Amino acid sequence: MWRSRFGCRMDISIGCFLFVLTVIHPTEGQANVPPPPPPSQNVNPGQEAAQIFSGLGTNPIYGVNLVPFGPEVGDQKVHPGMLTAGQTIDLHMFFPFYGGLYNYTTLSVNGYIAFATVLDQGPTINVGVDATDWPKQQDPAMMAPYLCKQQIAQNPSPGMKTGVYYRLVLRQSLFGRGSGSNMNFGGTMQSSSFFGQSVSKACPSTPDSYVHCDQQSDFFLDEMMRWLQEGVVGATAFRADAALVVTWYNTASAVSGRSDIDAGQLATYQLIWLSDQPGRLSYVILNYDKLGFDAADFRMNSRSGRCQALFNGGNHTGSVPVDPTFMYKNTPKVLAQRSGVPHMVRGRYMFRVDDVVRPAGCSNKTGGTYPMLIYPNIVNMLGEMTVDVNALCLDRGQTYVLMIEQRQTAPCVVLNSAIARCHLPKIYDWGTKTVYFQPQTGGANDEKAFVGYIYFVPPTLDPMRLDIGNTYDWFRNPPPMVMPISWYPRNFTNPDLNIVDQNIRISDDNLYSVQLGLYVVGYKESLDEQIKKFRPEHRVLARLATYSNRNTYEYRWKPQEERINLNQIERWYLTDWERMNTLFTFRFGYLKLAPVRPNDDVSSAHLLSGLVSSPISLHWMWTTNNPQFQTTTYSDQAQNARDQFVSQKSLEMCQDWLV
Repeated sequence: MWRSRFGCRMDISIGCFLFVLTVIHPTEGQANVPPPPPPSQNVNPGQEAAQIFSGLGTNPIYGVNLVPFGPEVGDQKVHPGMLTAGQTIDLHMFFPFYGGLYNYTTLSVNGYIAFATVLDQGPTINVGVDATDWPKQQDPAMMAPYLCKQQIAQNPSPGMKTGVYYRLVLRQSLFGRGSGSNMNFGGTMQSSSFFGQSVSKACPSTPDSYVHCDQQSDFFLDEMMRWLQEGVVGATAFRADAALVVTWYNTASAVSGRSDIDAGQLATYQLIWLSDQPGRLSYVILNYDKLGFDAADFRMNSRSGRCQALFNGGNHTGSVPVDPTFMYKNTPKVLAQRSGVPHMVRGRYMFRVDDVVRPAGCSNKTGGTYPMLIYPNIVNMLGEMTVDVNALCLDRGQTYVLMIEQRQTAPCVVLNSAIARCHLPKIYDWGTKTVYFQPQTGGANDEKAFVGYIYFVPPTLDPMRLDIGNTYDWFRNPPPMVMPISWYPRNFTNPDLNIVDQNIRISDDNLYSVQLGLYVVGYKESLDEQIKKFRPEHRVLARLATYSNRNTYEYRWKPQEERINLNQIERWYLTDWERMNTLFTFRFGYLKLAPVRPNDDVSSAHLLSGLVSSPISLHWMWTTNNPQFQTTTYSDQAQNARDQFVSQKSLEMCQDWLV
């Protein structure tokens, strides 16, 4: 007699049917109901955790530091036949790395993305100056989050997923389209697709299904920029237009067996490579979720095939380790426990990799020397501006200083665990100076482990200077009545906000909402017989205007442009007598844009850190608000009188100077 698939005879209907209902009904009713989420351990508020293959969405236990990956977000999987040798993919644009431009890369299960053939004979993959005999042996350029012989389990345990996944994310504006408008204008095939990817997600002229171009792509790139701002100095000026995301999911050491895999000796880690459209800047974010082995050897024995985490420039141009600390040298697995941005999440490290590899975030290295990442590293010699520093991991309870070679020290404030902001004094020197970053208290004063370099230049060569248009126009008589001025708003932060507050994020737009004053600073020098040299004097003469620093999204990269009316001065810092007598002793000076002090008074002579312009002549101030030339109407006769006064006064100064 015919039996059902549950082993019940059809003539025994009632009892078996009830049994089937009891077994099947609860299961089917709960199939689409996700289990309650576990406690949010190790997940920062608002942080999106990795999405795995369960379809349940955010999982606060697994992959707290990974970006979403897998087929659910459009990832492709490296072909099983190309896991060891590597699968080469097209990047569809140029990504800079270590001084080169690459529009391709090779993905391997052995924990690297390379740009040349990798010699993988033997138990250890050798790269770098010390391990290869170049040019007899190849020394390939590569980024290696975890370089050692690895494998993908071919017969994994039930429910376990493995593989190397990748996708390329491009911004829609690269293809002349705004957000959500990838279809041709007037297109009717809204539901068409190819290779499993809808047209609305694909990028024009990119037939590969791992390339994504949609609203989610733009959101992902914006989110990565926010991550970089929190851990890398200077990242506020970076616009990510493309990203390569590669995820090594549940890889095992090359010689591990089924028992090792079942014991959890697996590794999951991720590489995110970001670049802008011109190919000038690129950054790398490394996320380590779990590292279950130290080497490609039996039972975690590290006598051979030791795993490395490094960036290799290739052809003996140099290598940079991800973590140079002693703990990493003992056991590379520590990468998943520590972090270069401890205020964000564990197991995350950030680097700038376009020209040479510059470690960002922070490090706990304490011996020898360790390079700092400083932005900007070309600075005005007049000082009174700020630089941001990536060095050692910071403690808000300590104070830090930036020691400048043969000059004063610069006090620093802690923005977060990875970034400190230092206020530079006046340097009065042209050239490169070595700087040391260190705590100010305790026995660490003698420790100079974090070393960097700053190039001090005159104001005319400062790339961060305040742009005031054609400098020669400021020396004309009469100068133009209206002059342009421009600056990048992200160079200023609100001094009234408590940056020590842990809830303040560098990526928060409110941090850049500040009132800026445009000040005129006069300069003169006099001979000091005691020190046998000229003593410089900088004095704040007036405030021309006040501007609101624009903090909207588009002004992250766009300069703010304003106009200056030279016939109006908002506030003088000179008395009436000084305006008629002392003012003429300041032949030259410069403009400085700085946040307005809350208690700004007439006797104020100190400005907050800001941007300085090129040197200009101050002759146009001699007749501004001068009672002799104040009128309610404009006439050619009055303008000629102003010009004649400036010419006569300048001639008198020249005669005094010659005498």
